[in-house]
Amino acid sequence: MTDSEVAVGVTHVADDTMKMTGCGSCGMYMILEGAPGKSFVCMKCRLIELMEEKIRGLEMQVESLVEFRKGFEQIVEQRHEVSEGKSSDLQMEAGLGNSEVRLGEESGQWKHVTKRTRQRKRRASEGEIELQNRFAELENEEGAQQVVTEGDRARKKRRAVSPIGKGEELMEITPNMSPRRIQDGLKRITRENGNGKNLQPEGTGDRLENSTVTRKRQVYVIGDSLLRRIDRPVTRADPENRRVCCLPGAKIRDVDLRLKRILKGAGKNPLIILHVGTNDTARFSLESIKGDYARLGRTLKEIEAQVIFSGILPVPREGQQRCDKIMTINRWLRQWCYKEGFGMYGHWEAFMDRGQFSRDGLHLSREGNRLLGWRLAQLIKRALN
Repeated sequence: MTDSEVAVGVTHVADDTMKMTGCGSCGMYMILEGAPGKSFVCMKCRLIELMEEKIRGLEMQVESLVEFRKGFEQIVEQRHEVSEGKSSDLQMEAGLGNSEVRLGEESGQWKHVTKRTRQRKRRASEGEIELQNRFAELENEEGAQQVVTEGDRARKKRRAVSPIGKGEELMEITPNMSPRRIQDGLKRITRENGNGKNLQPEGTGDRLENSTVTRKRQVYVIGDSLLRRIDRPVTRADPENRRVCCLPGAKIRDVDLRLKRILKGAGKNPLIILHVGTNDTARFSLESIKGDYARLGRTLKEIEAQVIFSGILPVPREGQQRCDKIMTINRWLRQWCYKEGFGMYGHWEAFMDRGQFSRDGLHLSREGNRLLGWRLAQLIKRALN
């Protein structure tokens, strides 16, 4: 077989694998490898469908906001009417109060005096002016001694609360001192004296046990390796109450197994944002992924928390089949979250640029990390407010 015959055979094989296919939505033709499905839809038509779905969701939100605004305006009008009625009553009372009845100084009879008919104040003669010093008692020795004795008496009462014997160091407890400061002072005195007496004031222990420290709402961002280097933009606003838990290579099942251990001590009604599912799309089928999400949802319902799922990002290094699978999962995830009472926040349109991913085509670049961190920080801000 000559070289020309081999080239002709390769051309025929290439022609057999590459076929012209038309889009079922827009009617445009494309050359694809293999035999596509009967209802083939191109990438542009899929993006248009996603955009239409997003617009429908926004329209529903606008309608709900309009209804809420109407109800709010009705409440404001009712309160305004009530406040107008109260203000009119107050004005009537003030009008009656302006007309005072005073006792005349010379005649000894009652006179009706209105607001406009004010009597001029009579100036007293120079001989009738009486000068009086309000602080004269402080200059007096007896008054000063009385003030000092009252201060000592109050200080002794505060010191008497602490049962410390003679010869031991006294600690004055003021009302502004915090319970922790009182405990630290008592421990220091006990350590210096070397005895094991209980120097805690009466009633202080109950106050310390019953005192509760108000704690802010905790925020947890949990997911796979795509959460690398996003902790700064996420936790910058509140580093003490926001945490980013990155589990490299984690799948939905792994997050489900570790979730309760991660959220141990999270407090009341924490905000949980989950970004997971990219590694599952490479190995498992759609039904298996849906089942894993359902198990994770049951675990989350056992925890009283506000849950928001972050949509799966595209994978540029994979082909069209992987992207179609991810888009199908994101659509199902949005419907499932709405049904189960969870939130869902998608990122597909924001990560269509190849420069937002690293060379491996799976993980994010520094620009992509900044964008994902900023989007999650804005999501947290809206969820908490």
